[in-house]
Amino acid sequence: MAITFEGRSTPRKMSRRYHLFRRFLIVLCRILFGLTIHGMERVPKEGPLIVASNHHQYPDPVLVCMAVPRRMQWMAKRQLFDFPYRKFFEFIGSFPVDREGGGRAGLRAALAFLAEDWALGIFPEGTHRDDGTDREAKSGAVMLAVRSGAPVLPVHVGKLPGPASRLRGHRLEIFVGEPTGLDRSLRGGQAYREAADEILSAIYALPEEHARRTAQA
Repeated sequence: MAITFEGRSTPRKMSRRYHLFRRFLIVLCRILFGLTIHGMERVPKEGPLIVASNHHQYPDPVLVCMAVPRRMQWMAKRQLFDFPYRKFFEFIGSFPVDREGGGRAGLRAALAFLAEDWALGIFPEGTHRDDGTDREAKSGAVMLAVRSGAPVLPVHVGKLPGPASRLRGHRLEIFVGEPTGLDRSLRGGQAYREAADEILSAIYALPEEHARRTAQA
């Protein structure tokens, strides 16, 4: 069945407005930052999916949307929905999570989206980290994968190069890994933390894995 780009977005198609927005950003980032996306073909075309990415700069949600050719929903902290940013975050598919309140309502909403076969974006590190502090994985992505049965798709987003870096040939590179299902019998905080650490390690290993495959080709 052909996919059309009309009306509102659904789990299986993008709205025309979102499709054009995404294509425009891809072209713009190719011109400005030399955007190269590796592994986009690995993204499952349908079914529930948890897209787990690193997070070290504010534009990361939009950059991940460019690498994933599906309409996504994003778990985002409630503070981002204050004026004047609310409309933009709603447009890219974000829904608020109240971390101070434990985030239970946000987790229920995320599970509901997955039950409807949406692709769900999440940052296992929680907030963006650009201060050189150690990375620490949260267990939210694992809990959602275990309870929903959705596979986890690791994505690594490189840093946006500045003008000087571009002149030296640096590019913005995004790497998409293989979707992986988690053992649905996982139980307990320790098991969740170990699985979360494995997901985060898989994300940060993607650039090196790509370089190794390229060297062997």
